[in-house]
Parts: sequence; C-alpha cells; structure tokens
Amino acid sequence: MSSTAGTEQSSSLPAELWREQLGRAFGRLVPEAIGAPSAHGRMAGTQLGTIAAYRVSGTPQIVRRTPRAVRQTPIDLLKICVQLSGYATVCQDDREISIAPGQMAIYDTGRPYHLRLERQWSCAVMAFPRGALSLPERVVVTSMNRAHPLADGPGAVLAGYVSSAVSQRDSIHRTSADRLGEAGLHLVAAALSEAAPCGDDGAADALRLQILNYIRAHLAEPDLTHARVAAVHHMSARTLHRLFEHESCTVTDYIRSRRLEAAMRDLADPLLAHRSIAAIAAHWCFVGQAHFTRAFHAKYGMNPSAARRNAA
Repeated sequence: MSSTAGTEQSSSLPAELWREQLGRAFGRLVPEAIGAPSAHGRMAGTQLGTIAAYRVSGTPQIVRRTPRAVRQTPIDLLKICVQLSGYATVCQDDREISIAPGQMAIYDTGRPYHLRLERQWSCAVMAFPRGALSLPERVVVTSMNRAHPLADGPGAVLAGYVSSAVSQRDSIHRTSADRLGEAGLHLVAAALSEAAPCGDDGAADALRLQILNYIRAHLAEPDLTHARVAAVHHMSARTLHRLFEHESCTVTDYIRSRRLEAAMRDLADPLLAHRSIAAIAAHWCFVGQAHFTRAFHAKYGMNPSAARRNAA
C-alpha cells in the first residue's frame, strides 16, 4: 500500500486530487459523491511496520473497489475502519455492516467492496497483510459479519491508536514504527478475539488461539517445534496438524515466519547495530547463517545485510 497521504490538508482536497490520492493509497478506490456534484476528502497516513495507518475524512460519498480494480491491482490486505464521526456502511459479498462512531468493521481488500460514508465523516483506517494477524481464519471470517464496539477493553485502546500514530508520524523512528505496528496488530487481534464462534468450532478456535499465543511467548527457545507444541497442549503431533490443516499456515511455518519477522525488527534496530547478522540469526534459532539468509530472502526478497542497510 502506498503512503501517499504524507501530509494532512487543512481543508478537503479538490475533487480530482482527492480521487487521485484515494486511488493511489487504497488500490484504485473510486469516490462517488452523494447529493453533490463531486466528492471531496483529505487523509494523512504513516507506515508502522506491516501496518499502513490513515486518518481519513470527507464529504458524503460512496467509495468503491470494483471487480476490475481487484483484477488489475491485486491486494492481499485486510482493512479495519474505525468510525470517528459520521456513519459508514461496509458492503462486501452479501453483507452490509453499518458502523456508527465508536465502532469498527473489518473487511477484505482482495475482493470487491464499497463503503457508503454519510454526513461529515471521519475514520481511522488500518491495512495489513492477512497473514500478519495472528488469529485463526474462522475468527477473522466471523469477525467480518458485524460491527465491533470499542467502548472498553483493547478496542477502546485501538480507537485512539491510529489517530495518535498518524499525528505523531514525523517523530516516530523506523524501529519504533515497527514495534508500534506489532502492538497495533496485537490490539486488533485482542479486539476481534471475542468474535469467535460458539460451540465446537469456538472451542477449536480458542485452542488454536491459545497455541498461537504460546508460540509467540516462546519464540526464542531453540526447542520450540511442532512436536513440543503438541506435547505441551496434550495432543499428538498428528492431532495438532489436523487442528491447523485449514489455516493459512502450519505450526512449523508460523514459527519460522514469526522468527523471521523478529529478526527483521532486530536488523532494523539501531540499538542492535553492534550485533552481527549471525548473532541475530542464532538468537532467533536459525542454525547457520546460510540457512537464515535463504529463509530471509524467500520471505522478504532481499538478504539480511540489505535489510540492515535499508533500515540505516
């Protein structure tokens, strides 16, 4: 996702500039005015690790990501809209989710959708790769079926998170941004966890969530393996495999991916510039720098040394 919204305007942009900026930032999203000759708006945005965070506002309008835009500009991102003022309706597939101030909704930018934005509206938006959200797939899908109140708990913290991050974007260092992004993903996961289905499916999702939390808590331990995770949770390795067979990744893939993300954060941290790449790889349980380099390149399309140079 582009961070074209680097500066927030004091007033709404002219219609053509707004259309251009909205399309660049959100995968060719197209505005259509409601009750006026043209649609206007403004936005400001920042990148927080894997999260793109925006504060967006405007006149009444419908914004559409059409089937053609999905085909020509494929994006595999989930998006969360936190309504700050005005009202919004998210329409995707056969669902219509109404969002009032103090509520949020989550939807999939990889499929066509449109938002109806009414009155003088403003919202905080977070977009992130689907795989970055450490939740069972069923929980994510179920959470798309309704609006989520943000009156208390982690949702209340999340409500102010995006606006605060955007307003402080010029003073946030790259390393801090990565860690703030990770914290934001944890807030989203915590706010959506209550969307888990009830019954047998809900129990399985709760167990999957418990396992993912266990993995994150023990990520730097060399003996963290599929077999150990199964044993700790009193099940066979085969049962654990079946539990995750319909998820986006296996337990082993999840462990490797989270370790690579942790290594990327360390490589970008100026406080760890004195540590060698080999030492960082070893800390995150990669045996041999060559193996680490191959795995890192496969995930990020660059070598660890290039990632460190880019961060510097």
